[in-house]
Amino acid sequence: MSAKELRNFITRGYTMLYFQYGGKEGHVDPYSHFEYLLWYDGNAKLVHSINEVMDTPFFDGHSLAEIADKLTDVDW
Repeated sequence: MSAKELRNFITRGYTMLYFQYGGKEGHVDPYSHFEYLLWYDGNAKLVHSINEVMDTPFFDGHSLAEIADKLTDVDW
């Protein structure tokens, strides 16, 4: 899945995006268009824009944009 496809899905804000990366579970929970919860391997971070969702190096030091094509078990 491309970073653009992930961004478009998350921006819709319908439901959580679940995935695996590096053998660990993660998800992005769109609370609203201004609040998103990033969760990965038991850690959580609240961010306030889709740009932060995509660009914050939260997933083992990588951003969602960087790892988009490496996610497995993607579900929404």
